[in-house]
Amino acid sequence: MPLSRRQFLARTSVAAAGLPLAAPALRAAVRPARRAEFTPIRRGVGFFSGRGGTIGYLQTPDALVAVDAQFPESAEAFLAGLRDGSARGLDLLVNTHHHGDHTAGNAVLAPVADIHVAHEAVPGLQRAAAVQRGTYDAQRYPSETYARTWSAEVGGEVVALRYLGPAHTCGDSVVHFERADVVHMGDLVFNRRQPFIDAGAGASVAGWIDVLEATHGAFSDDTVFVFGHAGEGYPVTGGRSELLVMRDFLGAAREAVAQALAAGRSAEQIVGAEVPGFEAWGPMPARVVDPIAAELAP
Repeated sequence: MPLSRRQFLARTSVAAAGLPLAAPALRAAVRPARRAEFTPIRRGVGFFSGRGGTIGYLQTPDALVAVDAQFPESAEAFLAGLRDGSARGLDLLVNTHHHGDHTAGNAVLAPVADIHVAHEAVPGLQRAAAVQRGTYDAQRYPSETYARTWSAEVGGEVVALRYLGPAHTCGDSVVHFERADVVHMGDLVFNRRQPFIDAGAGASVAGWIDVLEATHGAFSDDTVFVFGHAGEGYPVTGGRSELLVMRDFLGAAREAVAQALAAGRSAEQIVGAEVPGFEAWGPMPARVVDPIAAELAP
């Protein structure tokens, strides 16, 4: 059974201390940790909060699965809690995309995972980012990749990955625990929080909107979605309607930038503006304005 908060908090109360910084572009997109803990959803599937992108998990008597890996220290706390005193390895490790706050903990989780999988774009993007940061040898890279779909039956659960096109990056996976009907979105959803649009890794705002619409249409109102990040006071889980809220934010941000550019303002002058109707997200940083402006350029 999934760990209770009482069982796990004693082990992880210091999990966020002393963690390494993310790369500069990510540092602005990643906030300090919430308290590290496991939160069950259903049928052994839940999510782990710590520092970095939310980890999804499956914990049953027959299988252990992790979706994303955060940073090494929080990954160690996650693994200890998931194992619950045993020496079991992971049946499966999935990376939803290549960013460091989702993959730096691979160094802890990948060595004990039977299968380590991600979209085919992820290893190259991760290696390029690691070379830029000077951390190439500290990384662990997916050993198995896929182009459009991938699935495996793991301990009575089916874990299915889908790639629907460029969005947050050019290698984002939607991860479905089919029998539990829980979907991990990675960073395809930032719940009420300014996203990171990684233009250097092939991001596309127009594509992101399409991916959210396609994902919304592929699931039902019974599906529970796990998000990569959320704004302060907002949850990292929700229903499929939240995918359309994220879609609408991206569309409104794109329109706001387009109107400002048409009025003669530069991208630099647009930074700090709020998106009308989406004030909960706060002012747009350069990591949002600049990629949108570049995408709109003739």
